[in-house]
Amino acid sequence: MSYTQPAAYDQFMGRWSAELTSAFLRFADLRDGQHILDVGCGTGSLSRAVVSFGPTTKVTALDPAPEYVAFARQVVPNGRAQFEIGTAEALPFPDRSFDSALALLVLQEFADPRLAICEMTRVTRAGGIVAACQWDFAHGLPMFSLLWQAAEAVAPEAVAEHRKYQLHSPRSSLAELDTLWQRCGLSHVTTETLGLSMHYSSFEDYWEPFLGGATPTSAFAASLNAFSGGDLARVLREKLPAVQSDGSFVLPARAWAIKGTSQ
Repeated sequence: MSYTQPAAYDQFMGRWSAELTSAFLRFADLRDGQHILDVGCGTGSLSRAVVSFGPTTKVTALDPAPEYVAFARQVVPNGRAQFEIGTAEALPFPDRSFDSALALLVLQEFADPRLAICEMTRVTRAGGIVAACQWDFAHGLPMFSLLWQAAEAVAPEAVAEHRKYQLHSPRSSLAELDTLWQRCGLSHVTTETLGLSMHYSSFEDYWEPFLGGATPTSAFAASLNAFSGGDLARVLREKLPAVQSDGSFVLPARAWAIKGTSQ
């Protein structure tokens, strides 16, 4: 998937990434003084959390999209954070260069997940952690499931056509991820489900980031809303759960996390 709008993406999904970082770093056993590799850094949410964790923690981050690397450099202006252009499948670092290698919410984007995880293992010192997490796409993202329910109510044919031609990324189960970590030679493999909640101050706070078109899903939503004369937004607003008197509401989310120890 090609992303070229980092600011719009950060507004759309970056808030979720930032909310998840604390739980993920606890799961990954981050320690102050470590040098961490952030694989597929995107807009820099994980890197920002790493350098904020302690006064001597360092992070080297890379992403294949130059626009995202440039954006991350701007939003994480810290001398202990270094950003580079590169791919997970061919990490440009020597063996055992890092204390841990982490990937936040990008597993589904790897062209070759096995090669990416084995590369992360290669550059992690013996005893270091290789960890990643991804959304539970099927059941753990109401922000999207509500959108698709509304879209199917407004224009089922358009939804069917979109899904017909959409390129679906592989989205492994926890069992498949466990097997992948084992095949890359990692030991003490552990999985965990990470839950979080996002507070929205209003429907507009939730809906307007969709209009930025930063991902195929949000671009489809924006297009369908325009085509339907605003009906998509109207129906979606009606489907929001437990909206408070001030218009605010909360949506939960669930991610799968996995880690293993490099030998």
